Amino acid sequence: MRKTLSIPFYDFPSSPILIIGALGIAVAIAVFFVAYQKYFSSPLNRELSEKKKALTKEQKELNERLEKIEQDLKNL
Repeated sequence: MRKTLSIPFYDFPSSPILIIGALGIAVAIAVFFVAYQKYFSSPLNRELSEKKKALTKEQKELNERLEKIEQDLKNL
């Protein structure tokens, strides 16, 4: 007589606590995503303001260099 191996097959449980848990995880991921997006576009973000200051300073320096080059070209 041949003995067959029975492979257990589980149905997806329809327990309310599991559904609530899955929805809770989905909400947590959504909140994390929205908070991350809002933080990096916030005017209170120190990194963003420091980067803006540095870029503004660099732009000013480049404009000054450009004006100097233009003056040198006119003097030729």
